[in-house]
Amino acid sequence: MKTPVTHERLQNHLTYSWWKYVLMMVLVIFFWSILFTTTRYRPPEEKKVIVGVYGAGNQTALDAYMEDARQLLLPDMEEMNTQFIMSDETYGSAVLMTRMTARECDIYLLPKDLFQTYAQQGVFVALEETMPELVSELESRGISLSRGWRTDSDTGEKHLFGIPCADLPYLDTFLYPTADSYYACIFRANGNEENVQAFFDYFIRDMLNEPPAEAAEEAAS
Repeated sequence: MKTPVTHERLQNHLTYSWWKYVLMMVLVIFFWSILFTTTRYRPPEEKKVIVGVYGAGNQTALDAYMEDARQLLLPDMEEMNTQFIMSDETYGSAVLMTRMTARECDIYLLPKDLFQTYAQQGVFVALEETMPELVSELESRGISLSRGWRTDSDTGEKHLFGIPCADLPYLDTFLYPTADSYYACIFRANGNEENVQAFFDYFIRDMLNEPPAEAAEEAAS
């Protein structure tokens, strides 16, 4: 004979077994998240350009800028955006190292100390070799690139691994408080060299300009 389900029995069951239902819900959500993450479409490396920024800034504005550049310059790209890494003394450097190890970003905007550290390890593209026209353009405008030259500790060779951002006024609208101490670099072996270099060339040249009035006002507010 079946025991009838009464309000008292149901209340007693829920009192002692509620955690089983909570655990079941958590497991369902967890496995659904794993399933979604592993099956969702991800653009291949040759269809992405990702900029990694170490520090604070206006990510929404920079993402919008990159989307405009994608439509204008690289319409075949499926994803162009930024990844901001907070400059936390405890975790920031570890997150940056993880991003580089996983090759998540193609271009980096880094403060001086981190630029020098990684440039000496030879992880950035030698810009004087891969983008000589851009380098010549910057030098013809009287922009000093001397701070971007670093020596690769493995080879002993000195290369231009980064563009100093102090003379890129437009960039101040995207980075806080200013871009003066930053360096723009291209990560090596990103699998999408042609498109990454095309965007980098466009980006650096455009950042030489004064920002549009509305962008300057937004940055100042």
